[in-house]
Amino acid sequence: MNFLENRRWDDTRRQKVLSYVILGLMGWYVFLCVANYFHQRPLWNDERAVFQSVEVYEGVDYFTKVLINGQNFPRLYLCLIQKISQPFQFSLLSLRFLSFVFMLTAFCAWMRVARYELKNNVHFLMYVLCWLASNALIYYSSELKQYSMDVLSSAVFLLFIYNQDRLEKSGRRLRYALILAVLPAVIFFSYTAFFFFIFPLYNLVVSAKEKRPVIGYIVIYSVSLLVCGFLAYYFDMRLRDVHGYNDYFVSYASVRDFFKTFGEGTRNLFSRWLVERPRVLKRIAFFFFTFGFLNMFGSFFARIKKDGYRLKSMNTVGLIVFFELFIMGSFKSYPFSVLRTSLFFCPIILYLTIQGITAVKKINVYLYRFVFVSFFVFLSFIAVQLSYSFLSGKIELTPLLWWFGTQ
Repeated sequence: MNFLENRRWDDTRRQKVLSYVILGLMGWYVFLCVANYFHQRPLWNDERAVFQSVEVYEGVDYFTKVLINGQNFPRLYLCLIQKISQPFQFSLLSLRFLSFVFMLTAFCAWMRVARYELKNNVHFLMYVLCWLASNALIYYSSELKQYSMDVLSSAVFLLFIYNQDRLEKSGRRLRYALILAVLPAVIFFSYTAFFFFIFPLYNLVVSAKEKRPVIGYIVIYSVSLLVCGFLAYYFDMRLRDVHGYNDYFVSYASVRDFFKTFGEGTRNLFSRWLVERPRVLKRIAFFFFTFGFLNMFGSFFARIKKDGYRLKSMNTVGLIVFFELFIMGSFKSYPFSVLRTSLFFCPIILYLTIQGITAVKKINVYLYRFVFVSFFVFLSFIAVQLSYSFLSGKIELTPLLWWFGTQ
């Protein structure tokens, strides 16, 4: 009995230590984002191009004119940036304030989403470490672009679909109806909300087939979707043009071109979230993210059946978003695999990768331990490098990491 009690005590103490480590790593991510924000690096090319519209446009201009320099940016979001930064003479901190707030909010939201799936503290710790090892998820927390809001947008929809069934059955109909009515308005702040619109509607239709009283909810969400979609199109998206991404679309010029562009796009989508230089680190990262790619397919079919054919998890959503990106890339409407425009997909891939590596345990427990520990060491190495870079002010979009910024 004493042996069992001691074992339970040791396990409790171990879990408590892991919880403190997780909180420490989460705090460290926030600290790096704060350091990045207050470093106030100069505006780079794309930011300067966006800034010209912020500086020149007033009021209705944002919703009736093409942005200066052909930039693409959700108009309501850009208008808010102007209203916030103008009283501060367009200082760097004011221009990047919303990006900073949105990324930190997104981080908290994604931690909540990941916790629904990663109950094991070690696996959850690995997920937090992935954020610390991702230059993109830290760098874009302070940039005059919409990418941090894209990350928050995907988290908002994931949080909703994870809780949709509970909200539907809670009996608080007014609250549920209000959420459904407001949810499509995310498109005014993030174009990538388009990729997630179908999930709440699909789940409502499945509920209707089970004879649940959800017809009213379907009407509310559909009407809101049509209204928000029309407004976003008329006052925003019709005034934008997707250009400069020809190398990131899927080509159908020949069979060879198709497999080349699809293959390169997929590799980019599953290899660029951590660091890109030197290339050896990118290749190592791709090896680990291959587990996520394979898991994206394998876990979909197992999970959708378990979830009663609802789309209510990262496992089921991940594959569909991947195909949506592929289809949009095929029609040259959205770049298939550009790092910044696909950043909203990154947290899902991080989760799928950790789960994919964990699934190796079913094949061979020793192989699993080797891959898992190797990934942990790899992430720790990059996280230390990035921490040094951001704290020392050596902040770049594609930093050269080898040993504290030197090759």
